[in-house]
This record gives sequence, C-alpha cells and structure tokens, in this order.
Amino acid sequence: MELMAEMQAFITVAFSNVWLLVGNFLILIVLTLGLLIFSHRGGRSALLSLILALYAGYALYIVFPYTDLIVGAGGSPVVQAVISILLFFAGSALPYVLIRRITSGGFGSLSLFPNIILAFLAASFLLTLGYHVFDISNIYSFPAPLDHLFAPQGYFFWWFIAPLVGLYILAR
Repeated sequence: MELMAEMQAFITVAFSNVWLLVGNFLILIVLTLGLLIFSHRGGRSALLSLILALYAGYALYIVFPYTDLIVGAGGSPVVQAVISILLFFAGSALPYVLIRRITSGGFGSLSLFPNIILAFLAASFLLTLGYHVFDISNIYSFPAPLDHLFAPQGYFFWWFIAPLVGLYILAR
C-alpha cells in the first residue's frame, strides 16, 4: 500500500510539473505547432519561404514611412499592437508569395526533426518580434520563463538570427 501511495504522489507531482512547464511555454508551443502544421500542409518549401518572408516583412515594416502614423492612430495599446502585427504580416505576404515561387523547387523536403527545429526557431523569432517590436508584453503579462528568454534586449539579436542559422544548418 505504501508503495502505491508513493507512486501516486510521484505521478501527481510529475504531472503538475509537466503541466506547469507546458503552461509557461504554451504560446511558444502553439506557435511552433501552427508553423509545423503550415509546413506539413504547405509542401516542400513553405516553412523555409515563410522564414525568409518574415525577415523581408520585418524590413518592410521598419522602413515603411507611415508605420508610426498608422500604428499611432490606434487609441489603446491593444489596438496599436494589432495594427502593428497586421502591418508586419501585410509586409510579409508579398515577399512570401515571391520567395515561394522562386524556391518551390530549390529546397528539398525536410524530415520531421528539421521541420520541428525550424518551426520552433520561427516561432521564437515571432515571439521575439512580439516582445521587442510590437510591444505585446505591454498588453499581456507573459509567464516569467518566457520573459527571461525573450524580454532582455540583449537576446533580441540572438533570437533574431536563430532562424537564419537554422536554415543554414538544416536546409542544405
């Protein structure tokens, strides 16, 4: 009986720890799964083209002369964050279509493990942009572990280049 009680206590503690870990990183897990599904449904080079298009979209977002005017027109921080995210994705849409046309035959298909890694790196890149460019952390309080990984300004560069390094290593 005592062994069963100890096992039950161990399982309960282990389950609660796993649930806490998943809860802390839920947004990152959901973004990664969404990108993984996108890469699975989109074909051979969908995720690779998307990663490159996100960089182009960020560049267009930064240099667009009316970004501050359009984002500033939103009254509340929530509306401003939504407007800035929509501008970013609008700036990423055309590069995605163009890059997808160019690379449709250029990348071989990747196995599941490289796709998971690239989806995670792309999700981390999007989360980093959310923290540092779109100021989502001002309207939503992320869990502390995510704050430690993405909020420091010094980490922005490393999360920013991580998908490119992943592409270089995994998409050969």
